[in-house]
Amino acid sequence: MASSQLNQPRKNTVAIVRWSRKPGDNPAARFVALSLFGLILCLFLMIFLPFVRNWGGVLLFTIVFPALLTAHAASGRREFMRGLVKRVNDTVAEVTNTPGDQLSVKEFQHLVKSGERRPLLVDGVPGLNLQVHRVATAQKDAPWKWLAVLTVVPPENGTESFDRLVAAALNAGPVSS
Repeated sequence: MASSQLNQPRKNTVAIVRWSRKPGDNPAARFVALSLFGLILCLFLMIFLPFVRNWGGVLLFTIVFPALLTAHAASGRREFMRGLVKRVNDTVAEVTNTPGDQLSVKEFQHLVKSGERRPLLVDGVPGLNLQVHRVATAQKDAPWKWLAVLTVVPPENGTESFDRLVAAALNAGPVSS
């Protein structure tokens, strides 16, 4: 029950998209790890294969081996991020009625890393913020869970002016011509 409360946004927020990512899903870190593994494998293969017994072969094997194994993961992550940004942009365009205000993948990744809020205008009036939250998890090695949300920002003068406007409209009665 406590974990379901952690995954729920607050009262003044609406979740746009949720996703999770494992802590070791970084293609650069994977490339470095596979490079080290490739170097060790190449040194072992030097015993049996004579064409690998020069530094050019070692360097080539150490770079090509991890590049082949990492390229697919990097392109998959890039496509995944494009899909997330498309879903966020479609939702923002629908809610704010401004289809020209698009978020790029780079801007979205900046929001993920920094946690900053991006103010949005609804038909030219401020009132929404786009923010990405990292959801807390109890387990140490659990996948990171992320939540992109729209947060409603109350007007500066509160709801009193809106309440007075509604009361005035109700008390005015029908308009006669």
